[in-house]
Amino acid sequence: MDSEKEKTTQRGAEGSTRETPPVEKPSHCLICGRQGPTLLYGHWLCDHCKNIVLAEAIAKKRRIEKEGGGPGLAR
Repeated sequence: MDSEKEKTTQRGAEGSTRETPPVEKPSHCLICGRQGPTLLYGHWLCDHCKNIVLAEAIAKKRRIEKEGGGPGLAR
């Protein structure tokens, strides 16, 4: 089997090697799978999932502080 690198490498008539540039592909949200903008490297979160993750992080921080932990008491 040919590797991905070999597929993107083309040999010219002179024998020189030249790589083709990477292609932008449609991206998908890492959490829900919703299709997003065309990106070179498809690491992307949709706005809805970003808001959910942020809300969960804030709730967890408040819960930890309410239980008496957290950075506020480290004196």
